[in-house]
Amino acid sequence: MVKNHLKRIAMPVTWSTKDKKRIIWVAKPNPGAHSIKEGMPAVLILRELLNHGNTTREVKHILHNKNVLVDGTRIKDHRYNIGLMDTMSIPELKEYYRIILNKYGKLFPIKIDEKEASLKLCRINGKGYYNGKIQLRLSSGRIILVDKGNYKTGDSILITVPEQKIEKHFAFEKDSTILITKGKNIGIIGTVKEIKKEKENKENMVVIKTKTNEFETVKKYCMIIGKEKPTIMVEEHERK
Repeated sequence: MVKNHLKRIAMPVTWSTKDKKRIIWVAKPNPGAHSIKEGMPAVLILRELLNHGNTTREVKHILHNKNVLVDGTRIKDHRYNIGLMDTMSIPELKEYYRIILNKYGKLFPIKIDEKEASLKLCRINGKGYYNGKIQLRLSSGRIILVDKGNYKTGDSILITVPEQKIEKHFAFEKDSTILITKGKNIGIIGTVKEIKKEKENKENMVVIKTKTNEFETVKKYCMIIGKEKPTIMVEEHERK
């Protein structure tokens, strides 16, 4: 039997709540574009992080009576899976948010403007070909077909939502601005100083420079978010 809830003590470390001791159970997100560690149920974000409703029943009422949009598409399911770089909009309240990773490695919504709510940054996790076109498989579970372009796995693209029109392409190269999405340095924003290409069957490593230090991490833990600076609004946190 499929369980629709998790005990709070078993929640992924990337989830944020106001008070872990207040309630024993929390909703489990439906399968979606993000894994359970990389996404949170809509009810948790609305109730715990944005203070829209005090109970699950109140959040369900909001979802069924107001336009709550994720990446430009209305949602009604309180267990809808919302993850990194997704945008959440409540036009009637003129509230717009983007889900980012904070300095503690927690998924967290930050306020953005209406224009930014129509933009989404995605990492290219894979490539292929379909009917003579290049197929880009993105970090958000999306698939985009393009006629041509020098797209590579590990690069990032900025798209409009929900139209999925490509606005910008960011290659994974030296001096790019990156966000660490996994590992012990999760949530840190830095600059690519060097890309170390390892031998076959070994992970490519990247040297990252921040304002305070330098460190190495696995390339697949990095997400390009711009050239000399982030192309979208993010909260930058540095660990001491």
